[in-house]
Amino acid sequence: MPVSILTGFLGAGKTTLLNHILRGQSQFKFAVIVNEIGRVGIDGALIESSQDEVVELSNGCVCCTVRTDLVQAMQRLLKRGGFDYLLIETTGIADPGPIAQTFLNIPALQKWIHLDGIITVVDAEQWFRQLRETEVAEAQVAMADTVLLNKTDLADEGHLKNVFKKIREINPHAAILRGQHGKVDLNLLLDVHAFDVDRKLAVDPQFLDELRQDRAHADIASCSFEFDQPFETEKFEGFVQQLSEKEKIYRSKGFVSVKGATHRALFHGVNNRFTITWDRPWGADEKRTSQLVFIGKKLDPAKIERGLRACLA
Repeated sequence: MPVSILTGFLGAGKTTLLNHILRGQSQFKFAVIVNEIGRVGIDGALIESSQDEVVELSNGCVCCTVRTDLVQAMQRLLKRGGFDYLLIETTGIADPGPIAQTFLNIPALQKWIHLDGIITVVDAEQWFRQLRETEVAEAQVAMADTVLLNKTDLADEGHLKNVFKKIREINPHAAILRGQHGKVDLNLLLDVHAFDVDRKLAVDPQFLDELRQDRAHADIASCSFEFDQPFETEKFEGFVQQLSEKEKIYRSKGFVSVKGATHRALFHGVNNRFTITWDRPWGADEKRTSQLVFIGKKLDPAKIERGLRACLA
């Protein structure tokens, strides 16, 4: 059974690609494992899947602290059966190398599944900035079998040419595809037998070393919040804009209860660019709870919580 790892830095569009796969691929019956670093899981609720099995691993990075949970989740899914393709969406700060090791170093998994490929989603507009600020953005591209250059509509051709050139410098072997909103020919992504361990060893001679401790994202952390009171829209937007300009926040996301609104609001932020859009209606008996996650460097959770509480109605 093939397994594809979907990786890429925070906000690159991994969940959008995952939804495109689940909507556009009818050949396979999927099981999905989603990993989030925050205590509050957001991405699992954003996956548009009515027939596919979805397992959510929260509050840790699957490349290190919850790696045992990943193995156990795969074993449970295999025992349950009912699918023929496994997709793993990592956190935006995961190095896919240690995750790939899992499929090579555990014989019990090798009997049933094989790693088809590592798919790295790159935010065409933001990627150079991410490369300057964190090592893991480069590691994700270096370990890729396929790179999806996403959000190409937000950058001009000269910029895209430079991104393409840099990707090729880091990884001379990966296939590079271009797309918008995660839309790409799925025949080029799935069941392509792209994973090659010799190529990985050429990039990283210590690739198979289980004892190596990779700390490329050690300085990136998350803070999560839940509120039962609704937010004032203008206050919330103003605070988030101010926060994104003053703090080193790579990713922010969540569901927001807005005062007087019958629909749940969906909040997405990448660096200092954010959007708030209407999601589904609140259920008649559903508790209208706002859930928010912020991921970045040197964050002060208490300060962020005070600012958010000042925006409550």
